[in-house]
Amino acid sequence: MKNLAVNDCEVYPNYFLAAFKDLDTGKIISVEINDEDEALDEKSRKILNSMMIGRIVFGFNNHNYDIPIITAALAGKTLKEINEISNFIIKGNSYHYMTMKKYKLFKPKQMRYFDIAEPSPGVMVSLKLYGARMHSKRLQDLPIEAGTYLTDEQKKITKLYCFNDLDTTIDLYRNIEDRMKLRFELAEDYGDAVLSKSDAQIAEIVIKSELGLENFKKQKLPKDKTYKYNVPDFISFESDVLNETLDIIKKSNFELDARGSIKLPKQLSNMKIKLGHSVYKLGVGGIHTQESQQTIIPDKNQLLVDRDVAAYYPNIILLLKLFPRHLGVLFLKVYKRLVKRRLEAKKKNRKVEDASLKIVINGIFGKLGNKYSIIYSPDLLLAVTLTGQLSLLMLIERLEDAGISVVSANTDGFVSLLPKSKYELYDDICFNWELETGFDLEEIQYKALYSRDVNNYMAVTKDNQIKGKGIFQPVNTIKKQPSDVLGKNPQAEICVIAAKEYLVNNTPPILTIKKCKDVTKFLTARSVTGGAEWKDEYLGRVVRWIYSTDGEAILYKKNANKVAKSDNARPIMELGEFPDDLDYKRYAAEAEEIIFNLGLGEL
Repeated sequence: MKNLAVNDCEVYPNYFLAAFKDLDTGKIISVEINDEDEALDEKSRKILNSMMIGRIVFGFNNHNYDIPIITAALAGKTLKEINEISNFIIKGNSYHYMTMKKYKLFKPKQMRYFDIAEPSPGVMVSLKLYGARMHSKRLQDLPIEAGTYLTDEQKKITKLYCFNDLDTTIDLYRNIEDRMKLRFELAEDYGDAVLSKSDAQIAEIVIKSELGLENFKKQKLPKDKTYKYNVPDFISFESDVLNETLDIIKKSNFELDARGSIKLPKQLSNMKIKLGHSVYKLGVGGIHTQESQQTIIPDKNQLLVDRDVAAYYPNIILLLKLFPRHLGVLFLKVYKRLVKRRLEAKKKNRKVEDASLKIVINGIFGKLGNKYSIIYSPDLLLAVTLTGQLSLLMLIERLEDAGISVVSANTDGFVSLLPKSKYELYDDICFNWELETGFDLEEIQYKALYSRDVNNYMAVTKDNQIKGKGIFQPVNTIKKQPSDVLGKNPQAEICVIAAKEYLVNNTPPILTIKKCKDVTKFLTARSVTGGAEWKDEYLGRVVRWIYSTDGEAILYKKNANKVAKSDNARPIMELGEFPDDLDYKRYAAEAEEIIFNLGLGEL
């Protein structure tokens, strides 16, 4: 995307700074006000206006903070007035529309911008913590407390801090650049509003547009407080345990919790269903087996096969013809059209369109459980998730009856261990299930499956590719898997890498660890409420460290308690040369513990 610039603002009682960095040239342009009774001079106002008009500006939380601040500066507000607006936003956690309305601010129509806070995957965190997760070069907290009257030297320090924030924001944009390309694609049909939205929020905009409800503000919440589940005709079981489970589901009243979300009755949430050697647990989000410390490696006469249902939840919506009652059957027609468009794009290898529509389709399902959404329909959420779980149990029951063991299952798929001689029978059972239900299964075969527990497992495909979850989720790339990078804090990734190398290639962990010369693989990072310090040096509210042969614990500034897992730490707040004090034995011990927790025993 051409003509992009990142923006950040800093506001103190006697200092205003608006800084921009052009993504193509790397050039930084900034404007300042240095007296509380002054506004931008004419030259600075023209510079600021030229930066905001004729290009696309982005930032982190700029929709709620920087854009109102810049709009006020362009309107000729004094620094004293800008500082008042800044305090109103920060202290009241004020939204964009609240600030603009209170201070009678009007954004120029030609101004184009987007906020990358919401499009970033995972639960939104601070820019500093994103920086730690992306391994940005420098982590720096606000150096001077807000509200301070700055000296000339402090203004220079603040300016450098702002420039560092620009670089961190660019790092974040690079990580989600593919996601932003999808949003620009969608913006051609649905406007710039989608640029600053999460996947689920985009789904809301698309549905409103497609249904002609762009001005729809709020729906009345459903009056129903409990719901029944209507069992589809194709659901049937042979075993007593599953028929008893189905009977309980039919009789159950599903209530809403305080957040408006469906909750399982205790009788169902506490239920454990045993089929073959596996135990299954129902949930609002999906079914899961309850395995722990499990290692499965097929012998020469066995196959380890994973089958997932393609586009499971969207297909359930279409199969059962589900639509929110308050929106009518037109919703279903629109949803079906979106799914059809996505399948056509996928077939013709139009990757951007395919990925864009996938965002919308999955986001629509997510909004079924959001009481603030126009799509909110808890009865449909219940219908989709329970149908998905019962349908999988149908298939699993048939496989177990045929002597084919299911060793693991989750929301939309399962893994089976079977004799090679039974593969044709296995395939026939799956095919007949597909005919009965209308769903499609996709297959991957594995060399091995390692599970620490239901949320942390790793499968090795026949060509040595890794499919993992939890600690085993791949985080080796940036652009290919941004959610993996941005969704969790670094926790000495080298330990997991060493464990994988041992499992796949039988390489002793210490060899993998000593061979690695990428310091980012050794880092651990976390946020610290109130800030952290090390050897009396203040580090900030986000810290990262290595384990050092000459380290000591990082402490909470407010009470001197130890930050979790920071024994023998040395902070690495700025990346530089590869450290020579790494505690290799500590990292190797953690890798060996991961392997031990897979049930393999000590090395």
